[in-house]
Amino acid sequence: MSKVGDTENPFAALLQDGTQANGVSKQLIESILLFTLSKDADTKRNRPVLCLADVVVADNSTEDTLGEDLLAHALFERLMLEETTKYLMPSGQVDQRQEEQALETRAIIYLHGAFTRWEEIQRTGSLQDKEHSNRILDLILNNASTCMRQPDLFALQTFSAQWLELFEEADEHDTSTQEFLIRVAEKVLEDVEQLEALGALKAIFYPMLSELQKQLVKDNLITIRKNIFWILGFFVREKRAGLLGELLIDFTTPNPKAKGGEYMDTLLGQLLCMSIMPKTQTAPYEFFRDISLISQQSDPTLWQLLAHHQQAMFTLVKQLLVQSSATKKKTLQWIANCLDANVARGHLWSTINLNLEQTVHSTASDAFMTSLSAVLMRLCAPLCAPALKVLLVDPTYCAVADPLERQSKGVNMLKAFEETCLLPTEEGEQRLTAAKYNFITEIFYLAHKAFELGNRACIERLTRMMRELQNTQTAYQDVAASDPNNDLTKNLFRMLQDQMQQVLCIRNGLAEPENDTAILKFFEASAIWLTEIAMLPRESYEAGLDKKDFAPQLLRDLELLSETPPFVAPYMKSVPENIIDNIAAYLNFCRSFPGDQYIQMYTSSHDAFFKMILLFMGSSGLVKNPHLRAKLADALEFLLPTQISGSNRKAFHTHVFDSHTDRLQVVRSLLNVFVSIEMTGQSVQFEQKFNYRRPMYAIMEFLWTKEEHVECFRQLAQDAERNMEAIEPPIFLRFINLLINDAIFLLDESLSNLEQIKQLQQAQDNGEWNNLSHSERQQQTTNLHHLGMLARFDNILGRDTINLLKLLTSEIKSIFCHNSMVDRIAAMLNYFLLHLVGPQRERFKVKDKKEFEFDPAQMVLEIAHIYINLSTDNSFCLAVSQDGRSYSDQLFGYAENILIRIGGGQLIGDMAEFAAKVQKMGDDYKEEQELLADAPEEYLDPIISTLMTDPVVLPSSNVTVDRSTIARHLLSDQTDPFNREPLTMDKVKSNEALKLEIEQWIEGKRSAARVKS
Repeated sequence: MSKVGDTENPFAALLQDGTQANGVSKQLIESILLFTLSKDADTKRNRPVLCLADVVVADNSTEDTLGEDLLAHALFERLMLEETTKYLMPSGQVDQRQEEQALETRAIIYLHGAFTRWEEIQRTGSLQDKEHSNRILDLILNNASTCMRQPDLFALQTFSAQWLELFEEADEHDTSTQEFLIRVAEKVLEDVEQLEALGALKAIFYPMLSELQKQLVKDNLITIRKNIFWILGFFVREKRAGLLGELLIDFTTPNPKAKGGEYMDTLLGQLLCMSIMPKTQTAPYEFFRDISLISQQSDPTLWQLLAHHQQAMFTLVKQLLVQSSATKKKTLQWIANCLDANVARGHLWSTINLNLEQTVHSTASDAFMTSLSAVLMRLCAPLCAPALKVLLVDPTYCAVADPLERQSKGVNMLKAFEETCLLPTEEGEQRLTAAKYNFITEIFYLAHKAFELGNRACIERLTRMMRELQNTQTAYQDVAASDPNNDLTKNLFRMLQDQMQQVLCIRNGLAEPENDTAILKFFEASAIWLTEIAMLPRESYEAGLDKKDFAPQLLRDLELLSETPPFVAPYMKSVPENIIDNIAAYLNFCRSFPGDQYIQMYTSSHDAFFKMILLFMGSSGLVKNPHLRAKLADALEFLLPTQISGSNRKAFHTHVFDSHTDRLQVVRSLLNVFVSIEMTGQSVQFEQKFNYRRPMYAIMEFLWTKEEHVECFRQLAQDAERNMEAIEPPIFLRFINLLINDAIFLLDESLSNLEQIKQLQQAQDNGEWNNLSHSERQQQTTNLHHLGMLARFDNILGRDTINLLKLLTSEIKSIFCHNSMVDRIAAMLNYFLLHLVGPQRERFKVKDKKEFEFDPAQMVLEIAHIYINLSTDNSFCLAVSQDGRSYSDQLFGYAENILIRIGGGQLIGDMAEFAAKVQKMGDDYKEEQELLADAPEEYLDPIISTLMTDPVVLPSSNVTVDRSTIARHLLSDQTDPFNREPLTMDKVKSNEALKLEIEQWIEGKRSAARVKS
């Protein structure tokens, strides 16, 4: 390096520039850059500086300024110094921190310090000082840009570590670091093309981000470094530096063909994996290890940590979305691609076989997906009340199939067009699409997809795990009671601990209160949106057609006047089922956790859910899938202000069944969905069908306590009686027909299973099992357990079905006694009464009846009530007496004996009167039948071989049957029983000639009998 006085020093000539207009104040150079070119010791200096006279050139002039070019060279040389101590000039006062700043050899740290000192001059200096200091700032940024673009010039320095140190030392009161970063990024972008600038910044910052990601792999919700989001915030907080946000999202984006699980291996993915649940499918469960926590069930501290973490994640993602159009686009693509890569989580097999080795990395973990859902729920806050921007969501989003059209219209969600929608599309039909889709629409559909793949899949798995836990608890209690210290008991206890820990981790991860509130508000908004789009008036739809914008825009809150709105917009064919499915799954999850208090905080949500459920549950014109409508009935049960199945809640306060404007639609809506489960045209398994019906029974029993709802049942029954021969059988007629079918099936199955259980129990008690091998005994135990489960299931639902029939017949009688129905209900009651009170009742006398929910005494009382409810109708009494399968003169005598034993009270006398009436009517009818016993073959019904009273001709087969017989058949099967051709009651033709002939024959027989007597 040249020395002072050396004529060959290349910097000597530059000293002359100090007198020019572009000179920079030497005092400011010392204050900001902490160096001087003068060797003169200045006793007035109040801070340490370096003397670079021997490094650059000595400045012996008396001028107050230094030329910019010389200063630029001097600053660069200052940055290249590896050893600074020997250049330190003595100062009057020694401040350790100031001395460290002057001696700083790390280029970025030094330039950042200079930048903060420049800011101080800007705040406190004179106008001239500010002007001079701005020239210094240009040099600071020029050199910082050089560092970023040409780090090889500073081979011994690691700029990523220097930036990380700056970020870590900054706090919320320090704006200098953020401003310095932005100015440097802007300068890099100014110096080179955008792509090159992005590449340069990535080269510096990627190593830092990689280091952060490596640390996150080892962390959990408790140990995660507290400033991680503060550090990442430097890249996204400022809109002026969109390039930094792009850098961050690019770093965290896997390759386009990445599997779902690979998103967990990104920086953003590692952050999303932080949860109360295990981070990955193979990671351990880290919380709720102490089984004593069973009594506690939750940990508010963990909830607080999770809420804080998810809020920070939301802030980071939101900043990326608003920072620039490029970061917004890339972030939405990241979310959409991630959801698409994890679509297998929505398949049933995935929730069952999650831990199979081949699927471990094909999809992301529960922790990751539920956290992503939580972020999106928070992003959807503006869509919720009170702003209700959800009304700007366009329902045609899932109709856009063409890739180019999706790109131009702003549809990032991949394969949205493949979603199963509420209504089917005809072959080759072109669905409506909007001109463009706004951000609100995009985030709405992405949030629902994230909930489906995250929370819903997790809820299904939790349900299965809770069943397994229940089975383990039962097994443990059984074994511990007999031998608490054997190895099996200890193993079961360890298994119980593990399963309890797993259940608590997943349940608490799903039920964190802040996220629960966000989900509730979002689903309330979704329910309002669903109702509004379904009930949109035709004129509003046509106006949207002109503008190619189908969002409802306004909250109309129209009243439900019919089961299906008068106008159903074609865009309902583009609304995905998962929106309704998500709401139903959420409400059903709420019942299994003492978290239903969160829903009570927002009573407005009751109205939104209630109205949406009523509208969609009962209308096949809005929802084609009957299984989805049945799920809504399950969700409606959650809103009952009573104790409900599968819930530990003590009370639930709601007004919807008493004061909601649309409450009187609930009965019809329920009956519609009840019937639709049977009429799906699909093979619905009995167990599945009855699981759907169970909540419907609970709702109807509750509605029976409200007179205005009972009146709705009455009106539907009266409407059915007026339209018994309508083309489509009335809803109430089909409903009670199915009730009778259900009762027959359930009680028959129950009695059959109980009989087998008794036989197995007897064989076990008699020691017959002792002669069996171990595997055979195991098989018998399994059979007994399986039969017990089936019997319990059948008994519970059978009891509910009979109870509902008892309630209905207490107020509605004539339709049950109609000629198409009366024989069936009479035969059913007789059959079950005979099995419960007759000589064969011992066949069903099992041990531990309560275990199988078998209460024959209560069942006899319920059946007796139904008999008495219908006893005033002569046709019912006659039908009871004419049931050749189960009725005998002794039947009601058996019943009386049992009623006396179980305390039947008033029923004993009522049944005795009824029995006498039945017997008299039976005797009278027997006389009549003996009189008509030789009826010609053509007068007899070909299906049930009884004398026809109202013969009708079936059009396609040309067979004559009795009207009541074919009416009963068509309730369950709308085909001609002789050739399976489609048939409805309006198509049958009265055979008036044959009817007259039969009547004349009967009258002739009666006249002959009178003459004879």
